[in-house]
Amino acid sequence: MTSRFPADRRREVLAAARRLVAERGFEETTVEAIAAATRTSKATLYRQWGDKASLVVDAVSAGSGIAIGTIDTGTLPGDLHAVADMLAERASVNVPLVLGIARAGQDDPALLGALSARLLPEVAALRAVVVRAVGRGELVAEPPAARWLQHLFAGAVLTPSLTGGPGRVPGAADLRDYVDAVVLPALGVR
Repeated sequence: MTSRFPADRRREVLAAARRLVAERGFEETTVEAIAAATRTSKATLYRQWGDKASLVVDAVSAGSGIAIGTIDTGTLPGDLHAVADMLAERASVNVPLVLGIARAGQDDPALLGALSARLLPEVAALRAVVVRAVGRGELVAEPPAARWLQHLFAGAVLTPSLTGGPGRVPGAADLRDYVDAVVLPALGVR
């Protein structure tokens, strides 16, 4: 993206893309619709992002509010509870977006690849929580379940909406209970 595109316009475009994908899904969201919603030309959007997948991935990433790498409470339970709080705080925004692009990603390897690349730093940060716990002596070694942490959290965040209906997301208390009942025991913490 070029620096000549004003930051406030960029934020407006990314917010519109997030809103449209959450409402319509990835397939039904068009660059034309994003352009119309922001009174921006399609040519400008294509010049800035190249394609719809790049625009949507940038929008999802920029608006996720997830920054696991900023978490370090000094204890494994504290860090995982902070992750739970962060995920719960943004679930009402992020879950519809994730569900809105999940199906499309199965049919669009470029979209899935771009999204996965953007998520890798958060996955690494989640793994770093366990590595720090090993370094502090809270765990004797990195447990096998550590490589599945992102799946454990994704399941806990997405399942309520998938089984309870659209708009159902877990609260912080639910995710903290989940950390205590499932995640910590999976990591060998009793």
